[in-house]
Amino acid sequence: MMSANAVINNILVQSSDYIKDKHFEDLKMVLYMNLCNFTFVQNDTSNELIENSDITFGVLRNWRDQLIVEGKTAGTITQYLFAMRKLIEFTGLGVAEIRENHIRSYLAHGKVYRKWKDKTYNGKVRCLRQFFNWATDYDIISENPMRRIKETKEDFRIGSILTPEQREIFRCCCRTERELSLIDFLYSSGGRISEIRQLNRNQIDLVNRRAVIYGKGRKEREIYFSPQAFVHVTQYLAGRKDDNEALFVSTKKPYNRLTKDGIRWIIKNIQSRDERLKGLQISPHTFRRTCGTDMINHGAPAELVQRKLGHSNINTTLTCYAQIATETVREANNKYCYA
Repeated sequence: MMSANAVINNILVQSSDYIKDKHFEDLKMVLYMNLCNFTFVQNDTSNELIENSDITFGVLRNWRDQLIVEGKTAGTITQYLFAMRKLIEFTGLGVAEIRENHIRSYLAHGKVYRKWKDKTYNGKVRCLRQFFNWATDYDIISENPMRRIKETKEDFRIGSILTPEQREIFRCCCRTERELSLIDFLYSSGGRISEIRQLNRNQIDLVNRRAVIYGKGRKEREIYFSPQAFVHVTQYLAGRKDDNEALFVSTKKPYNRLTKDGIRWIIKNIQSRDERLKGLQISPHTFRRTCGTDMINHGAPAELVQRKLGHSNINTTLTCYAQIATETVREANNKYCYA
């Protein structure tokens, strides 16, 4: 026997990806109004379904444990498991029953109905490939259904950067030492938002204007920040009244470490203060991208920019940063191509 609550919860969980938030509560109310007085009897295959479900989630737990042993970050593990759970929810099948056509149907549904961008699609493919490669290697399944499924070609889009004038306007819009120190630190260090928010006070070497951070894949690297960032970080820390170890914290008790969304909100709030910044696509990553581009425009070798930004592959540096240094290309064209 299954209660109405159990059935309704199953329906809601499996519908969450396909129904917009504003309609989700309406669906929930309608289901409860129509089903709350019923009980449900599972058919003869119920024991088999329960057994398959237990086996599937047991396999996922084993995979999670393997990922932990391999040293994958918590964010990576969450992303991998989320992708597999969504595939299982979509197909309604156990791991051993999933075939290539089921995966293709799931991916096609994501592209057509969920409007996945190419980058999102490829991320799903990589996550699923990781799982099924593992499941095949450990003889959990006999044939890898991901063997012939390839990533799609992504369109290269030039990300936004700030001109020196725009960056100075942005700085002038800052109203507190926290805002100024955050903006100067994001730009001069070239750090990722995840790296900056994880920094603690004791990781900052103010004398030498450097810090040790842990980037993607828990890779340690040293970052450096500008004299401007040094001045404002020093003043910001001197004015702090809390004992939180985090470098950047909220302004109200209990003074928690800033979240990624908190940093994004600060950026948007500062941007809204000047009409000249409206319409620009500015995020924390914009400052990182601007840092890399400015270095290349000023003649820094790609290898040094790679080390500064913590790219494991120099092709990432060349693709994402060298190609957007259009000012350098234009100046070189004028210098060398025309008499």
